[in-house]
Amino acid sequence: MSHVSRRQRVQAAAVVAGKEVLRDPVLLGLLAFLPVYFIGLWGWLVPDDPVRVAVATAEGTVTVETDLVSLMLSLMGPVTAALLVGITGLFLVQRSRDIDERLRVVGFRGAELLVARLCLLAAVAILVVCVSLAVTMIYSVPEHLGWFLFALVVAGATYGGIGVLAGLFIDRMAGVYLLLFIPMFDILLLGLPLGGSPGWADWLPGHHAAELAISAALAERVALSHAGWGLFVVAVISTVAVAVAASQ
Repeated sequence: MSHVSRRQRVQAAAVVAGKEVLRDPVLLGLLAFLPVYFIGLWGWLVPDDPVRVAVATAEGTVTVETDLVSLMLSLMGPVTAALLVGITGLFLVQRSRDIDERLRVVGFRGAELLVARLCLLAAVAILVVCVSLAVTMIYSVPEHLGWFLFALVVAGATYGGIGVLAGLFIDRMAGVYLLLFIPMFDILLLGLPLGGSPGWADWLPGHHAAELAISAALAERVALSHAGWGLFVVAVISTVAVAVAASQ
């Protein structure tokens, strides 16, 4: 392997991991159908009744008039990104253990394998975010498309790191249930601005992604503070996930 560059080794490891994704029917099915089904079902079933909600904006919290479809889909996009990228992180970690051992035998370094997994996870995140945004726009177009896209990226990256951590410590079935439940609870149930949420909800990992998504979808001026805090959360979780994965 000495004549092969580090970049080529990372690319080779990423290709091997990508083939493992394609061999997993559960993960492949989730990636192919869940964004269309999940967001599309909500867009089709939810009535377009008018609602008044408190939305974070650049000037503070403002009451905004919108419809229920736009409100719900402003959160279903981040939820879908969080679910799928988180579960992908879980599956990649658990399915790559035996393969990584074999690759180490033929000269791959641990750092190269880790970078390859992260690159593949990032590619999946981009795919999920783009599909989620496209399905959302069939039913409702966010006021600030770029910032809404950024909110989806933040949600996916946040739970991608959580999925990696979950894959290191708990089994597959428990991890899937965890990553199905927590984003729904964190982003959708507590992020929905139709009633008061407890103070501790502000400390949950998806809080800033949810607030940014709602602001980008409904407000005239986006509350950019949530973008900054969302990036901070992503940085912390990603650092912890990479450090723990590298030590395994």
